[in-house]
Amino acid sequence: MTLPIDPYERRPVPGPPSPVARPPMGWWRRHRVLRNWLGGVASAVVVSVISGVALAYLTPSGDTPGGGAPTSAAADDLPFSADVLYRGNHCAPYVVNAAPGELSSPHRVVDPDSRVRPADDEVAEWMQRVDAVPAEGLLLLTLQGTSDKTVVLQDLTVEVVAPKGPAIEAANLFYPDAGCGAGESPRLFRVGLDAANPRPVPEAGVDLAGNKIPAVAFPFSVSASDPEIFTVTAEPGRCDCSWRLRLRWTSAGRSGTLVIPEDGRLFRTAAVVDTNARKFIAHSYKGCPGALLWCEE
Repeated sequence: MTLPIDPYERRPVPGPPSPVARPPMGWWRRHRVLRNWLGGVASAVVVSVISGVALAYLTPSGDTPGGGAPTSAAADDLPFSADVLYRGNHCAPYVVNAAPGELSSPHRVVDPDSRVRPADDEVAEWMQRVDAVPAEGLLLLTLQGTSDKTVVLQDLTVEVVAPKGPAIEAANLFYPDAGCGAGESPRLFRVGLDAANPRPVPEAGVDLAGNKIPAVAFPFSVSASDPEIFTVTAEPGRCDCSWRLRLRWTSAGRSGTLVIPEDGRLFRTAAVVDTNARKFIAHSYKGCPGALLWCEE
């Protein structure tokens, strides 16, 4: 077998010995060091581009918690359901930028003769409709697993969004319902929004049957057959505060943080200066003259 001849190799040939001339080498082949250096640079660039594309694809979009808009798992991805209802605490007033004669009733169906106070969801809807700000917030949170797998609720934290405003000097205060001591849930928490480090503090309570239940702190667990109901009372202290909650959970090797509320909005609770405020109560408390929906206390 005849091996191929290297055109750059000197080989003996018959006749008078004479060297075989090499063909001229190109500039690129002569500069071996520069060629190797440029090759290394090109490889590094390719690796960097590929790494950047991979990171952009694998990194979830959205701001990090605590910086700008909060992040939260989509409701379809959660292993539990979360029913959130926010209203003012019973017996605490609301600040509304409206005259008493122009303010709508907290009842969906107005019956001047009825003495039944509005339900929690009616008050919550009324708050949204008239942009009412409660002097003390009441958050009702019902959590239930969506399968037989247990969900561990690790922690509940409060984030008060700066800047905090001062207490509101109210001209009018409105009480959509009257009478304290509404039915309480087993898991009670209270948070001072103007504290240096606001956090939900567990409190003792009673269940619907009147049985006393001691104060219990996180963690809790829920499943499809074992829900939990939390009541968080938000006290503004001396501030007009906007705030939200973060609920950290784990289940079957998964974990996440649910931001409450989920739609990016904030809860608002404001202290009020009521020195010169007039106080009005909804018609369902004790009735108002004529067709008035609000009568002065």
